Amino acid sequence: MVEETPGKVEEGFRKNIGKKMFFALILGLVIVLATTVITLLLLNRPEPLVSSELSENVKYNHPGDYNLSINVNGMIRNYWIHVPIGYDDKTPLPLVIVLHWWGGNSKSVEEYTGFSRKADREKFIVIYPQGTGTDPTWNAGFCCGQALQNRVNDVEFIRRIVKKTMEDLKIDPKRVYVAGVSNGGMMAHRLGAELSDIFAAIAVVSGSIGKSSSGRLIIANPSKPVSVIIFHGEKDELVPYNGGGSMGYFFASINETALFWARANNCSQNPVIEISSNRRIVKTTYTGGLNNTEVVLYTITDGGHDIWNSAGIPMTDLIWDFFKKHPKQ
Repeated sequence: MVEETPGKVEEGFRKNIGKKMFFALILGLVIVLATTVITLLLLNRPEPLVSSELSENVKYNHPGDYNLSINVNGMIRNYWIHVPIGYDDKTPLPLVIVLHWWGGNSKSVEEYTGFSRKADREKFIVIYPQGTGTDPTWNAGFCCGQALQNRVNDVEFIRRIVKKTMEDLKIDPKRVYVAGVSNGGMMAHRLGAELSDIFAAIAVVSGSIGKSSSGRLIIANPSKPVSVIIFHGEKDELVPYNGGGSMGYFFASINETALFWARANNCSQNPVIEISSNRRIVKTTYTGGLNNTEVVLYTITDGGHDIWNSAGIPMTDLIWDFFKKHPKQ
């Protein structure tokens, strides 16, 4: 056994202390650096996203994205608004409401549709409202989920956020539109019918009007003409193209749905039908409606339920072009 001398012990002790001091120094530098970064982030972060209803000081009249909330009959409802690049509060801009699908949210539908990018190029304001429930849905009057079960007043929610936005931003009241996907599309039908005084046109992707067991369409009669564009896959199994029951709900066929709007707008009952060269897309157009309204149905013959980015057509562009063509008159 080798006995360590006091000198060796002392030397080992100094080396150990040196290592500890070195690591302590490194740790200290890391802490200082982290503290500095956090401080800078806190100093440079955006203003807190607070309720547009409860705080009169919220300002969102310059380009950017804002998460807002509003009290609707005692329920706090959330929505996200995109103010496009170049907004200057002098020129009235169109307003587009975009509604997510069952289980979606305001962020996912923005990413899915790309409407914010389109808004920056074309100069319009976009609102992405948030549905309710753990698996968020909209109460379209006959569907879906917790929103229907709890009788959530989504019509009033949308009315209120449109009114609030028109008070806070420079909006052209003749160019207010709504687009929706799946359950959001069903809600767009309801909004077009019940808020026809507000919306100039609606766009519906993979969504239908509801139907009762007696065959009655579950939708109000609009008081004013509303132009409508519909996209639907002929092989949709969730919202069947030919109507019928699915997921515990009952749907009108897509042709019945388009015809409802054509009749409501007093369009010609003899539509113009165009078929793409590959026979994949069938475009049915009802023209000559009141105040120049029209109803357009795009049938994707091989399409299922998820068709926005798989139908082979620029859906966001087509919807915006349709909206531009149909201001309120």
